Amino acid sequence: MNPKTVRVTYLRQIADQAAELGVDTVAWLAISDLKQDDLADASAVVAVEKFGELITRAVSLSRETGFGVLAGRRLLTATHGVLGMAAAASRSIREAMQIVERFVCIRTEAISIHTREVNGSLEVWFEPAIGLGSASNTVTEIAMVAVKNIADDIFLSRSACNMAYFQFPEPPHAALARGVYGCAVRYNQKWSGLSFDISAAEEVTQKYDPLVLTEAVRFCVEELNETGDNRSAGSKLEKIVLERLPPIPHLTVCARLLSTTPRTLHRRLIEEGTTYREIVESIRHRMALKLLRKGSSIKEVTYFLGYADIASFRRAFRRWEGMAPSDWSARVQEPAGESR
Repeated sequence: MNPKTVRVTYLRQIADQAAELGVDTVAWLAISDLKQDDLADASAVVAVEKFGELITRAVSLSRETGFGVLAGRRLLTATHGVLGMAAAASRSIREAMQIVERFVCIRTEAISIHTREVNGSLEVWFEPAIGLGSASNTVTEIAMVAVKNIADDIFLSRSACNMAYFQFPEPPHAALARGVYGCAVRYNQKWSGLSFDISAAEEVTQKYDPLVLTEAVRFCVEELNETGDNRSAGSKLEKIVLERLPPIPHLTVCARLLSTTPRTLHRRLIEEGTTYREIVESIRHRMALKLLRKGSSIKEVTYFLGYADIASFRRAFRRWEGMAPSDWSARVQEPAGESR
């Protein structure tokens, strides 16, 4: 399967942050067989796994646990190209966040973003890619600061964000994070993301420009379609499975939906270094974590992911995470007294 990627544009900003913290960026890039000249091509990409490796190494070399927060500050609206242009010209923060949700994949696949309205708030959820490994928390911080920068840029004079949530425990740089976000920050939560009062999220902004918005979105759609046309068989299969959950469609059904035969689809997946079973396993892993974070019961997750019984799901989860799903859920539950 073709690897998930990140635009080199972001890596260039991260390299600048690493250099500011005293990291030898030439040696840092060399660990992933990259050179400074490789960062000059704005259209170039790096694999998510390589991106995660570089982030982990940057944190280690700089000895700065808050590296993600600092790097995120560098990712201003203009850094995101036509995506940033479309978001900046949006009618409201809600519309800007929905544009980011829809088109973030044309800039980076290291993070996925989802918006939803809950109890009078617009919530923007951030899900790091599994391939990031130990860099997941840092990349989540980078992305959340970057997206908050977009929201703040829309209002110019004030920030509409009233809360930032993180799934992981409070880190040594929590004070730095609170200073950068300029709002309440909570750790050990069920999800990672930003929250806006719905009234502020729907307020029409002074920067709203329907002509620029239309043109920028058109470019985003064209780029998204171009990416889609060139997707691997594995990526197309993954999309079909995700769109039809539950249950997980059989290989024969997926092949028919892709206008091919099961044998041909299997051969193409093998050529890409994967199989139907491996893709389904990856989807089940990601969806299990997402559903458990949202508070779904083990019985609900078992049904949704198509396991024959709870015992089968528990065995699979222990294989993925090295612990029972109930133990994993307990680690990401809200502390007593928290409102979320």
